Amino acid sequence: MNGIAYAGEAPCYAAPHADKNFSVIVAKGSCTLSHAGGRLQFGEGTAAVVPPLLRYSLSGAATLVSLEQAMLPFREIRLICDDNERGLAFAAKQAETYFKAENSTRSGILQALGSLIAAYLAAFAGDKRLSPVVATVRGEIKKNLSNSTFSLEDSIKQLPLNSDYVRKLFKKETGATPHEFLISSRMELAAEIIMSGVGNRYSNYSVGQIAEACGFAEPLYFSRVFKKYFGISPSEACKRRTGEDNFGEDFRKINKRGE
Repeated sequence: MNGIAYAGEAPCYAAPHADKNFSVIVAKGSCTLSHAGGRLQFGEGTAAVVPPLLRYSLSGAATLVSLEQAMLPFREIRLICDDNERGLAFAAKQAETYFKAENSTRSGILQALGSLIAAYLAAFAGDKRLSPVVATVRGEIKKNLSNSTFSLEDSIKQLPLNSDYVRKLFKKETGATPHEFLISSRMELAAEIIMSGVGNRYSNYSVGQIAEACGFAEPLYFSRVFKKYFGISPSEACKRRTGEDNFGEDFRKINKRGE
């Protein structure tokens, strides 16, 4: 989820083009994006997000990041304003760098960058387009990330709506099921804990402690989910953070805004 299928210079599409993934076009200068609904002009400090299979043409200098299975609540082309520190642009540039790289850290870093870019877009776009029930479910998930006794099923059942309807509505508005959103949010929290190097007064947190902080009662299950999500085990991620490949250092740099 939120994997990066491509990151690099955005091709100038004179004829209408469609991608099966979300296209995140981060402007380096003046850009023009044309689509069936009209024409959008945007410049540095702004990104255009094009949902899968929507046809568009593009002119101008930009970085293109293609996100696979992204959990983004967009069903039409949107312009997103970057923050003052250009966090989104920096993350896109890092994605371009690592997409071209050939080393053992490439896969894990690209996965983390994909999740970071998706988080930036969701945060900068705001939740105004979410219905009250979906916003409520998201709020409960975010509030209980570290709670291993939290039951997503019970939380949804407490709403005065059919549970299947709530799940379908959540999927429609966010692009992910409530369970997928819960797992994704907990994995992003785990990555933040590992890459920040936080711990107690004696040592960094163990895998079991990180699992508990992310709402997992079983460290083994946490490790399996983490490896499936990032492509490496949490113990390997901890090693890389302080290793010679600077995995942790690079990740801290792109997460500077969120510290």
